Amino acid sequence: MNKVVCDLTNCYGIQKLHHEFDFSNTNAISIYARNGLMKTSFSKTFRKIQEGKVAEIKDEIFGMPGVADVKVDGNSILPENVFVIKSFESAYESNSVTSLLVNDDIKARISTVLKLKEKFLKLLEKYSGLKITKTSLGKKVYELEPQIVKDFQFEEDSFLLNIKFLDQMRAKVVFSGIKYSNIFDSTVLKKITSAEFQEKIEDFCLASDKIYEKFGFLEKGNFTLPKLKNLSKTLESDSFFVKDNQLYLEGKYEIKEPSELKEKISEIEEKIKAVPVFQEIEKMLSDSKGIVLKELLENNPDVIPYLKIEKLDDLRKELWLTYLECEKDKFEELVDEYKKLEDEIGDIDLDATPWKKALDIFEERFTVPYKMEISNMKGAIIGESIPRVEFSFKRDGQIIKLARTDLENLDVLSQGEKRALYLLNIIFDIEKVKNSGKDVLFVVDDIADSFDYKNKYAIVEYLYEMSTNPNFRLLILSHNFDFYRTVSMRLAIGREDRLTAEIVGNTIVLKQEKYQNQPFVAWKDNLNLVNVVAMIPFVRNMIEFGVDKNVGGITGISSDYVLLTHLLHEKDKTKLIRFSDLKKIYKKYLGIKNFKSDVVESNLVIDEIFNIANRVTNMDVQLEHKIILAIAIRHLAERYMLTEIKKYTGQLTWRVKKNIRTGHVTDFLLYLDSGVNQTRELFNVYKQFGHQYEIKVLEEVNIMTPENIHLNSFMYEPILDMDISELLNLYQKVQGM
Repeated sequence: MNKVVCDLTNCYGIQKLHHEFDFSNTNAISIYARNGLMKTSFSKTFRKIQEGKVAEIKDEIFGMPGVADVKVDGNSILPENVFVIKSFESAYESNSVTSLLVNDDIKARISTVLKLKEKFLKLLEKYSGLKITKTSLGKKVYELEPQIVKDFQFEEDSFLLNIKFLDQMRAKVVFSGIKYSNIFDSTVLKKITSAEFQEKIEDFCLASDKIYEKFGFLEKGNFTLPKLKNLSKTLESDSFFVKDNQLYLEGKYEIKEPSELKEKISEIEEKIKAVPVFQEIEKMLSDSKGIVLKELLENNPDVIPYLKIEKLDDLRKELWLTYLECEKDKFEELVDEYKKLEDEIGDIDLDATPWKKALDIFEERFTVPYKMEISNMKGAIIGESIPRVEFSFKRDGQIIKLARTDLENLDVLSQGEKRALYLLNIIFDIEKVKNSGKDVLFVVDDIADSFDYKNKYAIVEYLYEMSTNPNFRLLILSHNFDFYRTVSMRLAIGREDRLTAEIVGNTIVLKQEKYQNQPFVAWKDNLNLVNVVAMIPFVRNMIEFGVDKNVGGITGISSDYVLLTHLLHEKDKTKLIRFSDLKKIYKKYLGIKNFKSDVVESNLVIDEIFNIANRVTNMDVQLEHKIILAIAIRHLAERYMLTEIKKYTGQLTWRVKKNIRTGHVTDFLLYLDSGVNQTRELFNVYKQFGHQYEIKVLEEVNIMTPENIHLNSFMYEPILDMDISELLNLYQKVQGM
């Protein structure tokens, strides 16, 4: 997997994206993309590829079909070669636990047992009339196995996991030839449970009791007609009537042949059918669904007493046990194989499994308040049930165990702990992929979001280990610039493989990150006009946390920090500061000798700030242009507010710490000279009398342009995230005020 070429069109929020990811010299590529640009859409697209649902990819808002053409070394990527790790899925549970618990020998045994089970369920399909699976409301649902579990009220939701219980049961009455579906169809069952039908059953039972009395060899509740029919079948199949063996009923009916016993049974059945209430029951079954039941009762009149409401649950069980009896040999074969598998599962040493290895990876690196174990080991290994992970909490020697659903219902985990649990399930899946030996492209979408620093760095370390696997390729996406930088450095991702996402027109473009160290360092080494201006807030930040040497030398400005503040805010000396003054400060604090030739030292800095801002276009997406635009926007906004405030003749109020002050314009401006956060102070006063449109624009200024831009990436990330078109739009609004 050397080259992955992506051609995406109308893929959720991505209108167009074309990029070739070159993994020839790396296993990991990092992508920085601001929020709302492309990350979620990119990962959703690849999740659909992973699920084999490429046809479902579309622009969800406009309803346009999407195209996701992804090729690996010239061939279309396959679902098994993609794995998407989303930022967080609260209900996510790995389906890889089973494969991490067993070796190949046990997997082979499991495969044998599951095949036998499938064949046996096919037989039960034939007897019961139910389907293993059916389609309901357009979805595939399981029918037969869940019905068995429900009828016997098993705790384990699996035929196999209850097979030993079934093996110990025997049908009290064998109802061969009766299909479960012919009785327990919802329409038929509604008819059976009706008051009228139930009343007829009572009458029928009374009438049949009288018939039983006429045949002394039958006894109600003990030796009934159904049992006589079962006996007949058993005697015939076991060849009882050889060697002149005979059967005596009530000591006087001599039975020498199977046919004679059948005749006696037929005689009893005919008398039952001749009972008037039997005819009445048949008349009630005249519709299409009833006809099936009518035929069933004609052939099996002895089943009627079991149609009483209180006996229906017993009848369900008797029918299933009858079917097992009919396929006794096949059932016993399945039971024997299952018992062998159960013995092998009992011998598994959990500490030697890949599951334990994955759990150790998690517990050694991530801080969570619980320990984990699997409570339904057998079902999880066989694959008959989802692994149930129990969480053990220990305090003062007391241990409390909770299932995951209980844990979620109690809502006792922090968001970070919930994310850690999600990550554990992801680790299970990754370990399974690792064991498969397949080449896999991982799309990692902001996996470290909302983790504390310890766990965040544990994630970075795990990503590093993944990147060392020769079969893994990683596309790591993040909107968090600090994390993007960290993972790029920790994984030693090369310059050409550190990408940033931008939007040009309607196309997402992935470009090599321009400043792969601190941008401040790159600007210092290339002091052209744009870089000199962009460095102003950074140099001011250096002076703020260092020693102010006051080399600016402008009358009325008390320090170099204040001088640079005049270039970031509209002050009385702002229009006096030239590049020659700036050069003195840069020389002293940065050790530079000269600016580039496009910096004219006699020019006013504020004029060049606006000149540069006026030349910025949508193509100028670099950090330096965003910073200069932000500075220009603040100056224009403050200039406008100062002008309007100075015109105002009424009373103004402003806050000094916790105290409210009231006064005239001159009083406020005097306070402003010593205040902090000048833009905010001006805005709080202006909105007391200003116009709604201008107030709205100035609110945008406060939101979009940072008061301070610091040396580390964490602090200049907000403006880096800002779309250049948004800043340009705001600049134009402020210019128009």
